[in-house]
Amino acid sequence: MEDQDLNQNESTTTPDDLAKKCEEYLAGWKRAQADYANLKKETDREKTEFAKFANERLLREILPAIDQFETALAFTPDLSTLPEDQRKQFQNWVIGLKAVRSSWETAFKDIGLEQIVPSGEFDPLIAEAVGHEAMDGVGEGHVAKVMQTGWRLNGKLLRPAKVVISKSN
Repeated sequence: MEDQDLNQNESTTTPDDLAKKCEEYLAGWKRAQADYANLKKETDREKTEFAKFANERLLREILPAIDQFETALAFTPDLSTLPEDQRKQFQNWVIGLKAVRSSWETAFKDIGLEQIVPSGEFDPLIAEAVGHEAMDGVGEGHVAKVMQTGWRLNGKLLRPAKVVISKSN
C-alpha cells in the first residue's frame, strides 16, 4: 500500500514543482551559508575584543609597581659629588634602569597601554580631582599638579589620573 502511495505522489509531482522545491532548498542553503559566515565573523570579532582586554585585570594589578618604578627614577640622586669609580657604577645602574623603562614602554605600546598625563583644562573623563590649590600662572579649573598618572588600554580608561586643580586666590 505504501508503495502505491509513493508512486501516486511521484506521478502527481510536476517538473515545475520539483524546480520550485530545488529553488527553495537552494535559497535555504544559501541563507544558512550566509548565517554561518556572519556567525564566524561575529565570533572572530568577539575573540579579538576579548584578547584586547584579557590582560586588563593583570595590568591594573601591576600599575602601582610601574608607578613606584617611575617615582624611583624621578628621585635619581646627583652623582656629580661621588668619586669617579662610584659615579661610573651608579651611572651604569641608572642607564640599566632607563633601559628597563624603555623596554616596558615598547611592550606597553605593543599591547595598547598608554599613559595619561593630563595638562591644561581639567577633563573629568581622564582625570580625578583630588584637591584644589591656588597656583600663580595656572588658570582656574586647570590641572595644577599631577599626583598620579592615568592609564588607558586600547582606548579604554583603566585608571584615571589623579590631579590637583587650580583655584582662584
